[in-house]
Amino acid sequence: MSLSYIAVDLNTGPIIADLRDVIFPGPMPQTLMRYETQTATIPLDSAPSNWRAATRPGSAAIVCLADDAITPLWGGMVTTRTTDESGDVTIGLATVEAYLDRVYVGDETFLATDQNVIVQSLVNKYIGRVGGIPIRVQIVGPAGTLRDRNYADTDDKTIYSLLGELSGVIGGPEWTIGWERSGTLCTPVLYVGNRIGADVAAGLGPGAVFNMPGPVMKAALVESYATGAGANNVIATSTGTGGARPQSAPQTPATGNNGRPIFEYRWSPATQITVTDTITAHAQRALDAMQNGSNALTIQANRQEAPKLSRDWSLGDTIGFDLTSAAWPDGIQGNARAIGWQLDDNSMTPILDTSNLGGLDRISGVPRPLAGATGHIFPGVTLFPSTTTYPA
Repeated sequence: MSLSYIAVDLNTGPIIADLRDVIFPGPMPQTLMRYETQTATIPLDSAPSNWRAATRPGSAAIVCLADDAITPLWGGMVTTRTTDESGDVTIGLATVEAYLDRVYVGDETFLATDQNVIVQSLVNKYIGRVGGIPIRVQIVGPAGTLRDRNYADTDDKTIYSLLGELSGVIGGPEWTIGWERSGTLCTPVLYVGNRIGADVAAGLGPGAVFNMPGPVMKAALVESYATGAGANNVIATSTGTGGARPQSAPQTPATGNNGRPIFEYRWSPATQITVTDTITAHAQRALDAMQNGSNALTIQANRQEAPKLSRDWSLGDTIGFDLTSAAWPDGIQGNARAIGWQLDDNSMTPILDTSNLGGLDRISGVPRPLAGATGHIFPGVTLFPSTTTYPA
């Protein structure tokens, strides 16, 4: 079986056309809490007669369906369209998260409000409004932390930037946008919660495991202590007010530097923070994410043989891996959270948060927080710079 594609009216959700031949130069990417882009080519000799409506920039979206030709796996808004003498149509695509960066927020006040409800309220009011796009917001899991937030129209902040700021605080909400299909309609859904995806239940193994030998065709492990990836002496600063520049005391590992010299990292996580405890919390969070450096484990599996996306596992789930090769004769086994994925007709590549990958030269102990330095919600995955002025 192969993936299939449909064109959808972004304004109201009806399916415009079935697309027989869509050619991607690389995999379709999806990542928690950020938008992704890709291009695609549609040969005109096999395109539907209404191909112009199906590829109209700012009006249409291309949705990838699973092998059952029903379940949406990925969708991208058409952002550009190029036609030339070749007889092909080349389109630029961006996941719907990008639309959130095209809509600005007016004056809004939230007092002691569940953080997930803040996201729901903003998206419903500004994205799902009349003239916006038909998006549904689904809160998943238990209630979130109560937050106070004041937003001003004069701040010129988009929904995307505000969600980035809210997610960037300690314990902030997670969110992602998927698609759902009902009959001839296919529309986006924003999922928000304290955690997107499921962890492994106590005493049980993960529902999806990627094996080598087995479905995994390629695997690579990159360990880094490069600039921005590793540090064991961290200071957070702020612009402050009135000429004063608040900064945290140096944050260092309680267990020492694990055989490394001092590597310093200093940055400003947000503007106009005046509360010392807040700036210190940012520094502590960055140290937690950086003191052991970063691990990046990439596994590429045969899509037909690997655990099935949206059936065996989903974005945000904790999945398993068991990899043996010449570089790892004793194998690398463990669980890691899938914070993204890349998909094409032949392969599936989960993007893993491997900050706690065991069996390597790492300090054991409590799992690291999800949030890290310079807007890193997950180590090694830069989302957007945080500019929040609020205490956690």
